[in-house]
Amino acid sequence: MKSDDDDLHQKHGVSQMALDKKVAWRAKPVAASTLHGKQVAVIGGTGGLGRALSRELAAAGARVTVVGQTFRDGNSANIHFIQADLSLMKEAQRVAALLPAEELDMLVFTTGIFAAPQRQETAEGIERDLAVSYLNRLLMLQQLAPRLGIRRKQAALKPRVFLMGYPGSGQKGVYTDLNAEQSYSAMAAHMNTVAGNEMLVLDGARRYPHVTFFGLNPGLIKTGIRDNFFGKGSLKSRVMETLIGWLTPTPEQYAQRMLPLLVSPDLERYSGSFFNRKAQAILPSPGLDAQHIQQFIAASEHLLAKTGVYEAEQSLPPLSSNTHHSMTKDFHMKQIFIPTKLGRYTLKNRFAMAPMTRSRAEFDGTPGKLTAEYYAQRAEVGLIIAEGTQPSDDGQGYLMTPGIYTDAHVAGWKHVSGAVHAKGSRLFIQLMHAGRMSHPDNTPHHRQGVAPSAIAPGAQMFTPTGMQDAPVPRALSTEEVHQTIQDFRIAARRAIEAGADGVEIHGANAYLIHQFLAPSANTRTDEYGGSIENRARFAIEVAAAIAEEIGADRTAIRLSPGMNMWGIEEGENGPALYRYMVAELNKLGLAYLHLMHLDNEDLLQDIRILWKQSLILNRPGKPREQIGDDVAAGLADLESYGQMILANPDFITRLEANAPFNEADRSTYFGGTEKGFTDYPALSTTH
Repeated sequence: MKSDDDDLHQKHGVSQMALDKKVAWRAKPVAASTLHGKQVAVIGGTGGLGRALSRELAAAGARVTVVGQTFRDGNSANIHFIQADLSLMKEAQRVAALLPAEELDMLVFTTGIFAAPQRQETAEGIERDLAVSYLNRLLMLQQLAPRLGIRRKQAALKPRVFLMGYPGSGQKGVYTDLNAEQSYSAMAAHMNTVAGNEMLVLDGARRYPHVTFFGLNPGLIKTGIRDNFFGKGSLKSRVMETLIGWLTPTPEQYAQRMLPLLVSPDLERYSGSFFNRKAQAILPSPGLDAQHIQQFIAASEHLLAKTGVYEAEQSLPPLSSNTHHSMTKDFHMKQIFIPTKLGRYTLKNRFAMAPMTRSRAEFDGTPGKLTAEYYAQRAEVGLIIAEGTQPSDDGQGYLMTPGIYTDAHVAGWKHVSGAVHAKGSRLFIQLMHAGRMSHPDNTPHHRQGVAPSAIAPGAQMFTPTGMQDAPVPRALSTEEVHQTIQDFRIAARRAIEAGADGVEIHGANAYLIHQFLAPSANTRTDEYGGSIENRARFAIEVAAAIAEEIGADRTAIRLSPGMNMWGIEEGENGPALYRYMVAELNKLGLAYLHLMHLDNEDLLQDIRILWKQSLILNRPGKPREQIGDDVAAGLADLESYGQMILANPDFITRLEANAPFNEADRSTYFGGTEKGFTDYPALSTTH
């Protein structure tokens, strides 16, 4: 059976929508608790379909933020209003900054307007229908989607985005004249917005795996969307809306039909799907392949850049088939410069300096004045994560590494934290217990290293007399494990006394916590060995103790799933262990998880879903041209870099100027003087 919207589309050469039989979902009554307390944003939700959906969602218990020009539901306790003119891209950018993206469960973009008989242009130089009905959505999604829903507590479903338009109608769009400056017809202009919204769903489903994307085709419904074409209040408009009202569902009826779809758990595996006004799945339009979508979005970003929202150059290059990659990279880089919330702090950008051992502390573990200079030089980044710092005498593994458990240590770190804060950055000190990766010759007390079990790592390490085998460690008793947890707790307290903004627990890279995780290093038979739950227990208890001592929002942890080195073998249950441990750590509400990612993309995406707080991603060896990609794709909230920042104290300045990087001098990584430490030249001294 054809719907009324099929007839309209066919008049304009649009193919009839076909049902997508691969998508199966079952409509169920919406339980009273399903939406209670959920946060929803409805963009363009002050009239017609948007208003009906907003009221339906609010009545079901959701907290709804409505964005539009005129608020009509001021008496509803569950509906909050943001006034905005969404024909202006700078207004859309402002709205994206105001919306609580990290807490949102659902984001709904409703219908816009229909193009006018003669071309209308906004104050920013954009064809009005394109601006209202598509372009602001692209801009807001680029700013909201990477952060969408990532701080929700124990959410059963991924955050959802619904884009209302006319998907499945066979429109590909004409990106070479997207702004209708060369030629104009109302239908062609409007069909560009139709195609654009469909492509946003397809591109979003691919680009942001932590979010599910869906398109809605409401067909013909009495909404006033055609006022721009017929003239608001004109006889033609009144007659058309009256006829549509007689023959089609009301906005309220449509909203009631859609509500079960919006919340159905059945949709979780169908990201990128489309639905008609009967809530039936429909096939996407043919011809919307990856290349066409890239070209269309590149042309769209070109228009956005002309409005100034990308802070683009005043003189833009002409759009060509090769523009997409460079413009997309430019936008990715812009995103990573946006401030972000991390624990109790707001960071000035989304870059973190990864912790790197430099072995330049005093013999007693006190960081010196050069250390303060070193970190202050690099404080252009939003977060400095200081080098691995032992929480106790037994925690030291290498020569001349800093500690944070004596008064002298605290005094030394105060100089560092003060210098970093003076540059507007935040400092987390990484607490690193080396465990069995130690040698008696490297520590002041000259004692045997400790570990979960008495198993040598089978690796060599540097000592005052050269490279030596790391010896067999002494296995910690259960009571000593408990004491080690308290050592971490005390060290965290002392870090805060030293002015640090928080601590990062080193649970990676084959050190003590990682040793507890790996069956090759942990053969214990008490509550800290054996099962996945037992092997993860030490890490979880350390995190819980520190969170209790200094606050969860000042506590973080670093993990390296799949890293097999220095005798660490995580085994076939390694991914399952990390899924369990991340879910348990997430319950603590820590400031962030710092992930050193290797090659398991499926595990990375699972962790992204399990972890609701900020996630920092470090990809060793990542090339410069990929900087910003993980933040833009929604896989991370921040990206951390080590060697690049080590060798470039003005890392941010060089990125912004597209200037060359200094090369790192590996021969000066560990120990020594200012050479290879604080003497790397800044850009201002080389030009």
